[in-house]
Amino acid sequence: MKLILLSLLTTLALTANDKVALVIGNKDYTNQTGLKNPINDAKLIGDTLDGMGYDVLEAYNLKLDSLDDKLDDFIAKSQRAKIAVIYYAGHGLGVNGKNYLIPIGTENLSVSRLDKKLTSVNELKEAVSYASNFGVVMFDACRNSFFKKSIRGLSSGRGSRALVQPTVQRANVLVSFSTQAGTIAKDDVGNGKHSPYALALSENLKSNRDIRQVMGSIRERVFALTSNEQYPVDKNLLGGEQYCLSGYCREEFNSKENAKLRAEIARLKEQQNRVVQVPVVIEEKKEEVHSNIGILKIGNLMYQNQPFSTQDKSNYNKGKNGGRVWDWKGAKEYCQDLTHGGYSNWRLPTESELKKLLTKNKNSNSSGYTYYIKKDFVENMPPLNGKDSYAPFWSSREKDSSLAWYVDFNDGFGYWYYKTLQVYALCVR
Repeated sequence: MKLILLSLLTTLALTANDKVALVIGNKDYTNQTGLKNPINDAKLIGDTLDGMGYDVLEAYNLKLDSLDDKLDDFIAKSQRAKIAVIYYAGHGLGVNGKNYLIPIGTENLSVSRLDKKLTSVNELKEAVSYASNFGVVMFDACRNSFFKKSIRGLSSGRGSRALVQPTVQRANVLVSFSTQAGTIAKDDVGNGKHSPYALALSENLKSNRDIRQVMGSIRERVFALTSNEQYPVDKNLLGGEQYCLSGYCREEFNSKENAKLRAEIARLKEQQNRVVQVPVVIEEKKEEVHSNIGILKIGNLMYQNQPFSTQDKSNYNKGKNGGRVWDWKGAKEYCQDLTHGGYSNWRLPTESELKKLLTKNKNSNSSGYTYYIKKDFVENMPPLNGKDSYAPFWSSREKDSSLAWYVDFNDGFGYWYYKTLQVYALCVR
């Protein structure tokens, strides 16, 4: 018992200087859509990390120069630390495969000068990588940019400035984004004071588990808090060791403790894989259809089966509220960047794959056919002109630089359509 206690006390010996954090909250934007809770969220995460023994630096509503100074102070501390963490809440921007946070008072942007006007996520990743054990970047921002101002050298559509998939090149860094590509990160839950991502972080970061397991629990929590609309993603190159934000991981002292730990890991795995289990089988003439949480499986194919936020014709025509309404290029990029159900290899479906979602029945009084949407998918369809009329969906088929093919779910037929126009998108793998 003395040896066990000595070992535990040794692992707990990380001081505030060994664990450092920078929390950034940008709320008071004047040149783009204002936000409600970034300061509240940053303070919540700061208090959480402070309670875990971190030396916490705070940066609220800072312009670029002041934010750079704060980041320099953090780097100086992280070079002497074992664990370094950065949390950011505010607006984000993605251009040419690179992600940025937007400081307060950002003006006169051009593609060629973004690195001089904004703070890149790459800078945050480099800052935490100085820690001797590992570093974490947590980025709470929408991935379909609300940035209003024009950027010289860049088209005006949201798709050209949405945050791209997070990447990691350093072996000791984990990066977490609060939502998947092309989607909104909610600013609050139920008109509350915090985002769902911040709430999930505050509830789970204190766990003495490996950070990769913790992120799995955070994904599940955000998914539940947002009624299955928001799903955080993370990337890392962490190795076979255990990486725990508390500075120590739960020790396996005896067989009883080992059994508890294995049961906990099994439970987490079950939670993370729940969306790809197959609880229901529905008979079809030619194909087996499996209904899952957020996924519809037909034969060997998996279809994204999540609710659409756009629910009426006026929103469809104007492309409002996200709703997975894109031009053709944006639809392709949305699917390529999608992480859903534990999978990241989603793509835009072919014409024939889209038609698998339709059941064709011959009319009794004519030579024509009536098409019905498979019942496991129809409840998530976006109505266009009432509950029995549905919107078209992009396929991956293209004619030339101007036209691509969509499938109309009302009549089962397809048509060429200008790539620049707005059509619904769902993804398949």
